[in-house]
Amino acid sequence: MEVAWHRCNIHYYLRDKCYGKAKKIAVQASLRYNDTTEFHFYHGLASILEGQVQKGISDLTPLQSDRDIQLAVVIALIYGHKLASTSEKDSIYNLEAKLKEEKKQGSSMSFYYAGLFLSLAEKYEKASEYINKALKKDPNNLDAIILKGWNDMYMTMDDMQMSILDYLELALNKSDRNIEALLGLAKFKYFAKDYDASNLTLDRLIVNNPGQVVPLIEKLRNEFAMQKWETVYDTMERVFSLEPDNIEALKIKIFLALCKNSDYIEAADQLNNFFTTLENEETHNGYQFYNTTQIFSKVCGRSSAVLSQVYRFVQYASEMYPKNVDYLSEVGYQCILQGKYKDSVNFFKAASKIDSNSITALCGLTLCQMFENGPTEQIAQQVELLFEMQGMNKLPILYLLLAQLNAKNSQNAVSFLNTAYETKISYAERYSFSLTYVKDLDPDFLLEVYKEYRKHLPKKPFVIVDYLLYAEESNNESVSHCFTLLNTICEACPGLLTALYELAKLKFLFGYSNEAHKLAQQVNELDSTHAGSQILLAQIYIQQEAYSKAAQCLEICLSYNFKVRDSAMYHFLSGVISKSAHQYQDALSSFTTSLQVATGKSGTSHISRLYESDLNIIDKATLFLQIIELQSSLGLLAEAGKTMQEAIQEFSYTSEEGRLSIARAELSLQNGDVDNAIDVLNEIKPGQPYYFQAHSRMAHIYLKEKNDRAMFTNCFKEIVSNHPMADAHTMMGDAFMSINDPCQAAESYEAALKGNPRNIPLIRKLGTALVKMHEYDKASQHYENTIKSLNDDELMFEYLELLVKLKQYDKVETIISSEINQLYNKDQDINTLKRRVRYLTLQARSRELKNPTANNTSLVLAEARDLQSAVVKRAEIEARVDLQEEKQLLSRILGSLAKVKSTKEPGTAANLYTEALIYTPSDPDTLLSLAKLYAQMNNPEKCEQTCAVLLNSDPNNESAAVMMADLAFRKVDLESAQRHLNQILSVKPTSWEALAQLIEVQWRRGKLAEAEQALELACQAMDRDDDPELLYETFLCIISSDTKTLALRTAEKLLVEVEPWERKPLQALLQLATKQKSQAERVLQELLPLVNDERQDDPYLILAIAIAYNIIKQPTRAKNILKRTISSIPWTPEKADGLERCWLEVADNQISSGRMDAAKELLTKILNHNNSCAAAYQYLGYLAEKEQNYKSAAHNYDNAWTYSGRTDLALGYKLAHAYLKLKKYPECIVVCRYILKVHPDYPKIRKEILEKAKNNLRT
Repeated sequence: MEVAWHRCNIHYYLRDKCYGKAKKIAVQASLRYNDTTEFHFYHGLASILEGQVQKGISDLTPLQSDRDIQLAVVIALIYGHKLASTSEKDSIYNLEAKLKEEKKQGSSMSFYYAGLFLSLAEKYEKASEYINKALKKDPNNLDAIILKGWNDMYMTMDDMQMSILDYLELALNKSDRNIEALLGLAKFKYFAKDYDASNLTLDRLIVNNPGQVVPLIEKLRNEFAMQKWETVYDTMERVFSLEPDNIEALKIKIFLALCKNSDYIEAADQLNNFFTTLENEETHNGYQFYNTTQIFSKVCGRSSAVLSQVYRFVQYASEMYPKNVDYLSEVGYQCILQGKYKDSVNFFKAASKIDSNSITALCGLTLCQMFENGPTEQIAQQVELLFEMQGMNKLPILYLLLAQLNAKNSQNAVSFLNTAYETKISYAERYSFSLTYVKDLDPDFLLEVYKEYRKHLPKKPFVIVDYLLYAEESNNESVSHCFTLLNTICEACPGLLTALYELAKLKFLFGYSNEAHKLAQQVNELDSTHAGSQILLAQIYIQQEAYSKAAQCLEICLSYNFKVRDSAMYHFLSGVISKSAHQYQDALSSFTTSLQVATGKSGTSHISRLYESDLNIIDKATLFLQIIELQSSLGLLAEAGKTMQEAIQEFSYTSEEGRLSIARAELSLQNGDVDNAIDVLNEIKPGQPYYFQAHSRMAHIYLKEKNDRAMFTNCFKEIVSNHPMADAHTMMGDAFMSINDPCQAAESYEAALKGNPRNIPLIRKLGTALVKMHEYDKASQHYENTIKSLNDDELMFEYLELLVKLKQYDKVETIISSEINQLYNKDQDINTLKRRVRYLTLQARSRELKNPTANNTSLVLAEARDLQSAVVKRAEIEARVDLQEEKQLLSRILGSLAKVKSTKEPGTAANLYTEALIYTPSDPDTLLSLAKLYAQMNNPEKCEQTCAVLLNSDPNNESAAVMMADLAFRKVDLESAQRHLNQILSVKPTSWEALAQLIEVQWRRGKLAEAEQALELACQAMDRDDDPELLYETFLCIISSDTKTLALRTAEKLLVEVEPWERKPLQALLQLATKQKSQAERVLQELLPLVNDERQDDPYLILAIAIAYNIIKQPTRAKNILKRTISSIPWTPEKADGLERCWLEVADNQISSGRMDAAKELLTKILNHNNSCAAAYQYLGYLAEKEQNYKSAAHNYDNAWTYSGRTDLALGYKLAHAYLKLKKYPECIVVCRYILKVHPDYPKIRKEILEKAKNNLRT
């Protein structure tokens, strides 16, 4: 078995062109085994193939006498002599004569070895002849059968034949453990791109042969092809544990550093070490040095650190084999990549001297001439000649050169670029994804193709300010090609910054802002110093009007690279941000600097391409117009005129000339000349650039300045008639929506959809218009039809939102259930999981709206939480997902689940809110909900702590301030409560919740005048019917009034508005208002069971029972049940009114039974909680009067008289009497006159009090 492995490994490494490794194994085997001829043969073979021809000839010449390998040796010697330029013709003649003889008498094995050599020398068709002869001689020759499979595999790689599999399976039927057959089967599956099946075969080899590295190398290639990076790293480590200097694994490690992690410094260090490894392991193997350069120079984004390292490899190869044209030409190409054009010319000329027909060298020379002189007639002739020399298969570089030569003929140029790109892709796609695939794909070349494509793309602005640019061109094929090209590069090299950045810019320019944002963030994560990505992010944020975020991006950009200040775009964006903050002078300064840089008047040096997205003609025109606008608004009219003249000179007879006309029209509008503005806009005719914008602006002038809706409509109809395309109809639809005319807008959108029926944004616009028309059935049908044909998720969710809005909850439930009941697993791609989470959250919301008390959303939200947690974990790994956005969604789901749990499982709910805060710290909604939950759990300390955290991050948070006031209120700290409420009302005077609570706090503080003033302000804006607390107060006032019939009817109506579980005690109080014994007995029968149940601390329930006992003449029982309200029921704002009434009943009973001190203590307690309680003051006045303490009596009666609103005339009489006793005659007279004014015949007061006071005042 060991001999078989030695032989298999040698074959494997020779096919991989690791000739040094193959020779090393051959030497080891020849020292180990007796029969060494075969391994000497392999050694000589490897020497010839790697370029050490004389050494190989010396090794093979003594082996010509061996019967089995004699034929192969002769063929190898002929091959070697032909490679050696110094070989004598006689030697070759003699060998060819010998070959003829050997062919005649060759055995099956001799033909096998001859086929083996030719196959390893990549002469597959010739090899096939010899292998067939071997099988003809001996059909059971196992080695020949296996070789047939291997040779045909490489010969038909473009179109793999199933017959190959037949040969390998035939070999395995003869010997099921044959390692070369198993390895061949795995390789066939690899070439067929069935990587899992290949791995199954390899796993069998790895398990049975744990010390062998070759199966692990193939497994590594499979994992690499599937781009399973984690398993690539694992398998790579297993390879290194067996063979630390494994060539393939080291190359993959370098690729990962370069093209996945974008770590160019690390890659350069690894290349440096790899050079030493190759020097030791493959000393004479020029191909490996050359191949290393070819791979990594094409994927490094022209990093100078990497290019300087890979240059060493090809330089080493060319110095080792100075006659090799390919090596010399590659040195020339490496010089081009480094910008050393003169050096590259020398290398290409040296290569041409060796082989004057070398297309590679001649193309290189032509490239250098193009770089130095630009397109010329001479270069065009050279390219034409090269085309003729090439035959059928043209080099893609020639098509790129042709595109550059035809730059002025866009159609021809794009055609050549398409061919260049397609040819490159077809070369690469012959292989599985591998280092060879990446080399043939040549990302660096494709980026050059893309740069040439850019010249022929529609011009788009990087900065859109104040108006929307409608696309006048239909879908552009060049744009689609560019997206495909850049996506192909990014899929192959997911960390290639140049490609990612270019794709992000292209996405942004053509309307895919969200995707552009993710790509720019990905670039930023790979390289935080990448200034271009920060500038692009700033452009995206400006388009989204997120100016503070844009400013942060520019600051970060500047902190990493001060040279960015030499960029016109940097100053342009700074100006836009300053303008948004109304800092017009700063904005004008930034715009002016940007213009100086853009027009070359600032004297700044050339800017690095990395962050130069600098101004195209559209952006430059925008810049001029922004300057003119600011100069006009700042009163710098002369400067504005001068800038306008500069702009006219700059943009006359260009695509941007129309914008200057629009700007002139705006200036006329500012001067009040509306007609002139319209005339200027009319100058822009159909077919000219900006015709859309000009006539759209004219339409709005008619509408706003002349109030002429007919002309507004006519302008858009004219646009559509001149340009009957989908975008024109869309524009008209948008215009009608802007004037709230959804009917005409819908007609326009429908017309647009006829020309572009699969346009998702357009479909959504029509849906919105139909909803605004209240055509809900038609809107639903519209969404249903488009979802069936397009199967678009966003449309589906918009449709479901519409159904929720229409309260069609059952239909929502049916649709969502059918979607989420499909089989899935958590290992699916992240988009599938996100989609399921959206369905679940929408289902939970629909169920909640349908029946808030059903409590049937808990399981749905729990699943949504688990899935979203998985999404967040994936997002932390996958850079293309917005992690913060996913965390916010998880936080919201946890909050919704907490809300569901808060009633029955408050502890669980608190934990869920706390977990939500891990993902979104300081989120005001979550903190507020948590604070409310702590208040519900009667945990004021934690509630206060949570509110403090919220107010620390948002000092003006209305709800938190109200809650802090409520906490102080519950502690009966009315001063603090008032302070918190005043603080929020000073910032937001219309905070109705705070205002309502302030009124109650002031009332309980006894500041009734202030309360009345605040109540007046509140009544202007607050709808009383919406406030449940007002229902309580109104209800209690009504059942206490004297107008019994009206009062009772009104109270009955109000009871319907009260929560069902709070209704029973109030209903009882309503029944007891009639004072009927039968009603009292019925109330006691209904309410007494509740006292011993969960409602035993309800003061209204106790009050109703006490009143009922008094009605049926059982005062002792009434007193006993009322006593529990003093000690066992804690005071809370919710129970405040009920407790107050109970305490007043107790105080009345205590006074009746002569317990004056206890009554005073209880009445003082009432006043501590409510300093406006008129009844408490009246009782205290009565007690003072009994003690003949008329000063105290007068004080208390006066407060009672004031806080009762001077409506109780009997109370006024007592106050007047107390003033008379105190000899305060003026005060006494004032009170008496007030009572007599209301009630002229009030008994006794005139004779017994008023006249006495008057007489005493006279004397």
